[in-house]
Amino acid sequence: MLNTVQPLHYDRPAPVRPPAPERLTDPIIATRYRGLSLTSHFQPIFSIAHGRAVGYEGLIRAQHADGTAEPPAALLAMPRNGHECLELDRTCRTLHVHNFARQATGQAWLFLNLNSQYLVSEQPDIGFTRNLLQASGIPAHRLVIEIIESEVSDHAQLKRFISHFRQLGCLIAIDDFGAGHSNFDRIWDLEPDIVKIDRRLIQDAGNSRRVERILTGMVSLLHEAGSLVVVEGVESEHEALVAIAANADMVQGFYFAKPQAHINASQNFATTFDSLLRGQQWKSVKRNADLQHYVREIEGLFRQAVANFASSQQVEQSSGVLFSDPRTVRCYLLNEAGYQVSRNVYAPHYQQQLNARFAPLLCGDNANWSHRHYHYRALKQPGVIQISRPYLSVADSRMCITVSQTVKVGGTLYVFCCDLDWQEQ
Repeated sequence: MLNTVQPLHYDRPAPVRPPAPERLTDPIIATRYRGLSLTSHFQPIFSIAHGRAVGYEGLIRAQHADGTAEPPAALLAMPRNGHECLELDRTCRTLHVHNFARQATGQAWLFLNLNSQYLVSEQPDIGFTRNLLQASGIPAHRLVIEIIESEVSDHAQLKRFISHFRQLGCLIAIDDFGAGHSNFDRIWDLEPDIVKIDRRLIQDAGNSRRVERILTGMVSLLHEAGSLVVVEGVESEHEALVAIAANADMVQGFYFAKPQAHINASQNFATTFDSLLRGQQWKSVKRNADLQHYVREIEGLFRQAVANFASSQQVEQSSGVLFSDPRTVRCYLLNEAGYQVSRNVYAPHYQQQLNARFAPLLCGDNANWSHRHYHYRALKQPGVIQISRPYLSVADSRMCITVSQTVKVGGTLYVFCCDLDWQEQ
């Protein structure tokens, strides 16, 4: 059975004393709200590297007297004004903190959603969270305040509340990033400790290599900003592998664990994450093998082209042998400093596909590609064919692979390059 407390008051902290250590196994606490019984469920958040839960997100659950569930969205829509919204928000946070405190969770974080919109509009006493932590016995450094930054128009007031939580010792997380009107400038400004990627992004990335690359770039950018990254909504092994490939720090979702009232901190997920990491390594090996296989058939033609250029010093004439392969897009020559010293020589079958919208970029004369991996890797390993990873070509805004190799002519070192069209699988 649930321990039931009276509806909570909002002008002072809930009068619940910290539980004694021997009461950690007591039944969870519930409270009443408009005829509903409210209690807490907790969903684990896992560190990929550690293979274990490092935090738990508190989620509200509501039931009618007959035991039927009230959807959380319907519950959160019940308040009629900002003050009532804040009261319900505080009720949920109070329940989560005390239910979390009654369970054995080690040093794990408690992630609490905070309705920042009404926190700003109602401007309540900012001592509520401090008093709640003191009453529960949970140290502030174990509390992660989740904020949806796009909900708040008064950005200055939001920053003041965030500053207050930081002074308490809490961590700050931005929730649902990548949805709606999320902006990276808010990340630079708010400097969150953790950013939670919206579940829709991992779902889309699981179905699209293009979105998967976007996710990877987003995670990298957030890391550069100094934030750890949680990927939410992971519901399949494939999505878990995508999150790992994107270099996320933590994952959360039904694939690992559903929200439960009772936290099982002793449950071992190390085997699950070991298997996922091995799977990701296998995927990386397979992708590299697929790339090598994609290029293997053209390597012989490319060696002929390089040999022809070494003897004739004519890029256009030497490129002709490569154009028998329908994947060939263009050939060009770079000097040792990375400058393009020949015009782009396009395959005849590709000429018709040239997009006039990118005309300012189609001419590569005197462009400098020294920052490109196909140039500096070729110089690092003279005479060895280099194969780039798929990337977006600035010449025509299409995905391509570049095959390159150094060639010495009359004592001068050049890098002969050939771009191949890359169609996403």
